Amino acid sequence: MTQIKYWFFISTLSIALSNDGEGYRFIGNSTQDYYMDLESIFQVSVGPWDFLTNFSGRQTHEFMAPKEKQDEIISKLSWSRVIATNRQDDKVSPNHEAQKQNGTSYTLTTDPITGKQISIVGNDEASIQMMENVASSEVGSLFSADENNILYPFGSDSIRYVGDVWTIEKAPEEAENIFGWDEFEGTTTSKISYIFKKIKEKKGNKIAYIKLKTIVEVNGVGGREDEAIEMIVSTEVDGDIKFNITTGLMERCKMSMIITGSGRNLEDDSMRKFNMSMSAKIKQKLK
Repeated sequence: MTQIKYWFFISTLSIALSNDGEGYRFIGNSTQDYYMDLESIFQVSVGPWDFLTNFSGRQTHEFMAPKEKQDEIISKLSWSRVIATNRQDDKVSPNHEAQKQNGTSYTLTTDPITGKQISIVGNDEASIQMMENVASSEVGSLFSADENNILYPFGSDSIRYVGDVWTIEKAPEEAENIFGWDEFEGTTTSKISYIFKKIKEKKGNKIAYIKLKTIVEVNGVGGREDEAIEMIVSTEVDGDIKFNITTGLMERCKMSMIITGSGRNLEDDSMRKFNMSMSAKIKQKLK
């Protein structure tokens, strides 16, 4: 797993349940260098087999000194402290493929107005290879680079009040290269809901407590060699976030994800089912 990144939007609905008190804008950090520590457990169940992957690592985000007139935000993302293992039933072994992320680095270019990521480029051959591996993985294929937004991590710069609920939906669009199929034709839809639970002050910083729920659905037909499978995949994410309004960083984010899928072989009409789950913890702090 690399960039935990699953946030996109087309239209926004904001419902203010309680507008009493001070309003807040959730603006992400885009100028100060910071660390992000990530821990995740990913489990897949296919028939009688269970596979589990543990991953932990640190991302270091370093920003270029701003120009007099900056047309782009340019930063460097580097991975370190990567530890990863696989477990199949009772057998545990190092995950050498995931450990290759250690020492990789990438240059990110971001639009300074919208906060959307314009590009991410590997800084060497190993980094480029890791980008390709993540994009073709089961989880990585569900998300794309345009879902990152360093300025508006919760959808927009609207003023929010404690008790506010807002929903961000993405209209159906074509899904490509899902789950490593040679060919895939289908659509993906998504919906994200946020609840601004409360605000606290900690050592002079204002900390917002936010509840997250995401639903992503993919429908389509995947093809590989002589096999064609009609697939339905549903992903549901629940998260609890502590967002530091003062620094623009997520002090803590705990997420759990469940992926359920079924496929029907269009040749013999046989059915296949699979289940995946993931839990993750993210912490960000200034460098």
